[in-house]
Amino acid sequence: MFRALAILAGLLAVFSGQAKTLAEAAESLSPKLPAGCIVTAELTPQGTRFALTGQSPDPTQAPETLVFEIASLTKIFTGILLAEAVLEKKVTLDTSVGELLGPDFKYTDARVGRITLKQLSTHTSGLPRMPDNFVNGFKGYASYDEAQMLAWLAKVELKQNGPHACSYSNIGVSLLGYLVAKQYGKPWTECILEKVCKPLGLTHTQPSHLPSLGTLAPPYSGDKPGIVTTFQAFAPAGSLRSTAADMLKFGQALAHPERTPLKDALTLALQPHADSNPNGGKVGLGAFRAGPPERLAYVHDGATAGYRSSIQVMPAQDTVRIVLMNNNTMEGSDVLKAMK
Repeated sequence: MFRALAILAGLLAVFSGQAKTLAEAAESLSPKLPAGCIVTAELTPQGTRFALTGQSPDPTQAPETLVFEIASLTKIFTGILLAEAVLEKKVTLDTSVGELLGPDFKYTDARVGRITLKQLSTHTSGLPRMPDNFVNGFKGYASYDEAQMLAWLAKVELKQNGPHACSYSNIGVSLLGYLVAKQYGKPWTECILEKVCKPLGLTHTQPSHLPSLGTLAPPYSGDKPGIVTTFQAFAPAGSLRSTAADMLKFGQALAHPERTPLKDALTLALQPHADSNPNGGKVGLGAFRAGPPERLAYVHDGATAGYRSSIQVMPAQDTVRIVLMNNNTMEGSDVLKAMK
């Protein structure tokens, strides 16, 4: 589904001096874009700029109103939902899979039942990136349901005893979303709209199974039409679609939780909860943290069959950068790297 290592690929651009604006960086890469477009949103103390390079699917629409799949950026939303559930005392970060699935659920490997919600959110559960009963590539997300996920969970075996190093797991975050939503008695899609999108004013951010609230930029794979990805069980890991305007607003919320109705949940979600690599990188509940304290950045990349995305939030610099594109030719973080 989403290219795990690409999440951190553009981080050097966060810490070195940038010679270009985000829009200029996207423009410099446009000759490499066979089809589609790159929409950028950049907020700095100097102001806010939305821009589009490439071919707009609807030139009558402002770039910031076009809808894109944001893919794994969805995982940050699911982490915030977990934080809210913790604050509402529905779960704790140390609540285990076994506690929530109950005593009747049987595991081939008892260690799986001891995985905690925090481990699922921080990719430290020991679960693999994808389940071995998932087939048919990106098209498979439309049919892979919760019953299949739970059947796999009952049979999966961990490779070793914990604690586990951070290893990107789409199925781990999918299971997390399922378990947290179960505590609310609602599907994840309803929870994420009610508990995260609505309070933050993200009026054009929707799960993939709902109609897009705006013009959906059509997906491309190179110079050929791509596929639109829809999700069932994997929805908490990648199903959201959004606009540059909404994602900039979301980035501002991450930069300044105190200015939002979700202050405590955002603060909890953005704290460092695990190491993301041996070099001092950290991961919160969903968002990766990088850089020294004075230049701390929250970052994440996303990739589906025909879309790429990236978010970079630097609170101390009052800077938010969003990259959305409807082509799989390059990564969202490639645009951030091109700012150098």
